[in-house]
Amino acid sequence: MQKKVLVVDDEDLLRDLLVQIIQNSGYIVEQAKDGEKAVEIYKKFNPDIVIMDIVMPNTDGIQATEKILKYDSQASIVALTSFSSTKGDDILKAGVKEVVGKPVKSADLIEIIKKHLG
Repeated sequence: MQKKVLVVDDEDLLRDLLVQIIQNSGYIVEQAKDGEKAVEIYKKFNPDIVIMDIVMPNTDGIQATEKILKYDSQASIVALTSFSSTKGDDILKAGVKEVVGKPVKSADLIEIIKKHLG
């Protein structure tokens, strides 16, 4: 069965690119443009892993991570952010498995997903 990935980022162009890279690697992908939508989609889509931006309008990645983990304590969430040096500790405390800095190479992103999916 194909694994499912939820990509969360408020930057449309980057989100679309991430979705394309992940789909081309054989995963089923859903996307959200903010943390609030991410929580809503997570509950319906039940992804195997979430790739989560941190800095977004309204509900940010930290708040979304906390809400998702409250709903599903086994959720696998990886933070992908330009602010890893300043926000990395906050998102790790919220419960993500790993913090990855932007930009990330396509091959590295797929390896990170594979690593966390076992």
